[in-house]
Amino acid sequence: MDKKLYMRGLVAQKWYNFTEGLVYALTVRPTPENLIYERKIKYGNEKLQYINTYCKKGTENQKKPLLIYIHGGSWLSGITEMRNRYIALWAEKGYFTASVSYCYAPQKVFPFAIQDCFSAIDFIVDNAEKWNLDLENVILAGESAGGYFISHVASAMSDFTLYEKNELTFQSRNNFKVRAMVSLSGCFSLERLSDETKEQSKFPDLATMFKSFFGMKIEDFKNWLKTEEGKLASPVVTKNFPPVFMAWATRDKLRFEAFDMANDLREFNIPYRLFKIDDISAQHAWSIVPLFQKSRECFEDAYAFCEKYIEK
Repeated sequence: MDKKLYMRGLVAQKWYNFTEGLVYALTVRPTPENLIYERKIKYGNEKLQYINTYCKKGTENQKKPLLIYIHGGSWLSGITEMRNRYIALWAEKGYFTASVSYCYAPQKVFPFAIQDCFSAIDFIVDNAEKWNLDLENVILAGESAGGYFISHVASAMSDFTLYEKNELTFQSRNNFKVRAMVSLSGCFSLERLSDETKEQSKFPDLATMFKSFFGMKIEDFKNWLKTEEGKLASPVVTKNFPPVFMAWATRDKLRFEAFDMANDLREFNIPYRLFKIDDISAQHAWSIVPLFQKSRECFEDAYAFCEKYIEK
């Protein structure tokens, strides 16, 4: 990556993390008394390679369904702990929750962060006995760019050939079952996001995000997407893809990605649910902040959707 692209990515990263930090400071709350919280459990040697976990007190010796959450942040930022209030809601419902942190662009470029996600899941699976996890009942969740990451996991889980094609290492491919996904203002297709005829391509500052994450100029990136290698950079919906809950907000350009994703899922008769957010929280990814009525309703709806696919 040339120096100019790298520096622009760093500036964007600092700004995004600054604004997230302000939101986090306003929304942070103490850990609920009925939950056990473990922070920054390392799955790798890099600073950002860690997970945070929640577990409901009294369930330590019981088998628990697992929620794996991967945060967003334009591929180049994101405060993992800012998602704690949302993830704690799942823990209070009896899920063991693991929130994944990963290395940002532009310091690490594609597919490094995707490999981080798989490495984190390998670590979680390796500790399943310690945490008493029911690996037959796993939910994937994430917002914004996190929707892209969880879709990559679901895509590879539904077509094992994608591991080799993307040169990804994942030891646990046969050891757990993804029952459903929760995508909150999530993105999916790089082709659609970079297609200027698509409404989702008007999401703010996408060009900087692409240049930072893929380490190339936007013209080179668009040409690369047309190659066989570039086409693999987007997740793929197959007949074995899990059911998907998608939240979309009326003032979010990325909402069009949810609509197009629904079309992809319909093609394979994959169950899905679209949840509309149209109150004060109808902004990009605000559904992760349970201060708002619609955000709380969104969580309850997502939980009810996923519970239909959990085997009791």
